[in-house]
Amino acid sequence: MPAPAPPGPTRKSWPYAVVVILVLALNDGWPAADVIKLATVLLVLVALIVRAGPHDDA
Repeated sequence: MPAPAPPGPTRKSWPYAVVVILVLALNDGWPAADVIKLATVLLVLVALIVRAGPHDDA
């Protein structure tokens, strides 16, 4: 028996977390090249997590 869906739409908060991390890195004086590398790693990590997450096969 499949688990019931949670009530209401789910809110994705990862874009806000990624933006906050990047802004904090920039404000902390990180070089632009390092911030670009960090952004790339974070986006790949998010893509892997989303890909490995539960799928709606309805």
